[in-house]
Amino acid sequence: MKKIFLLSAFAALLGLFNSCSTDFDVAAPYKEIIVINGLLNPLDSVHYVHVGKAFLGEGDVFKMAQQADSTNYADILDVKLEKVRLNNVDSTFIMQRTTEIAKDSGAFGYPYQVMYKTTQKLLPDATYRIVVTNRETGVTARSTAKMLKDVTVNSPNVLLNNIIDLASNPVPYQVIYDFTTGNSFLHDFTIRFHYREISPSNVSTDKSFDWNFNEQIPDESEVKFIFQKNDFFKAVGDNIPERGPGYKIRLDSLANGKYPIEFIIAEASEDLVTHYRLQNTSGGIVLDKPSFTTVENGLGIFTGRLLHREFLFPNAVTQAAFDSSEYTRDLNFEF
Repeated sequence: MKKIFLLSAFAALLGLFNSCSTDFDVAAPYKEIIVINGLLNPLDSVHYVHVGKAFLGEGDVFKMAQQADSTNYADILDVKLEKVRLNNVDSTFIMQRTTEIAKDSGAFGYPYQVMYKTTQKLLPDATYRIVVTNRETGVTARSTAKMLKDVTVNSPNVLLNNIIDLASNPVPYQVIYDFTTGNSFLHDFTIRFHYREISPSNVSTDKSFDWNFNEQIPDESEVKFIFQKNDFFKAVGDNIPERGPGYKIRLDSLANGKYPIEFIIAEASEDLVTHYRLQNTSGGIVLDKPSFTTVENGLGIFTGRLLHREFLFPNAVTQAAFDSSEYTRDLNFEF
């Protein structure tokens, strides 16, 4: 029976891996392979890294993948995060083992998955190294990532008071921001629209959808996204279904006081962009896609990214436009 390697199932959290590795001799003796997957955003308050293992086995590979211990280590790992400056370790933080993030169903075992986390504040533009050591075997894997700096939003100025106007002026809407050149290699923008659907029986359900924009090439250090304001209302109408009489949509009573319009600016490191593009290359067979790892003595992708978020509330003119726009007037918005 053919022996096959499988990588751990970090894809459930980040959607990064959807293939098996084929870079190993299927007849080779067992070798421990630590798999590290983590995208560190310095703006997050909690940072999670998945540390698992590849496995080699005989029989039905899909049945083996359903076993949690095939991809997860027992509590035998020491995982630490080191802040590195000029090749010297400035400080060290111990990452805690946790299973608090459940995994969705799929090819790999669920809902049990092991993550390692820290609440240590990570500094923009700083370099961090993760070091994973198996206390029983002494096998160690490590990887280094440089944090990205936050962006500076230049337009619109209304972000300062969290009120947005998407109706009173017919000119296109522009989101313009500066980024730090050097370690950011992808510039993406998404509008996430949050809303509360209320049924005729007064049952409330919080929902959202994403309106994604194409990646932009910056003009020097400035990135600009432009959209027609009417297209915003079309996106709302295309993504919120009409429920019929008695249903209402509210934007002013979301959980935790969240504002309904979320601007998400995404910046990615060169390693993350390289991995993404290799994984999305066209090819006849998924297994033939080229592999990419940033981990020394292991596998996986450990690198930096940035997700900058702005939460906005529509002004009175925009609120009125929800009732007048041909795309949203039948959705029963209330404020």
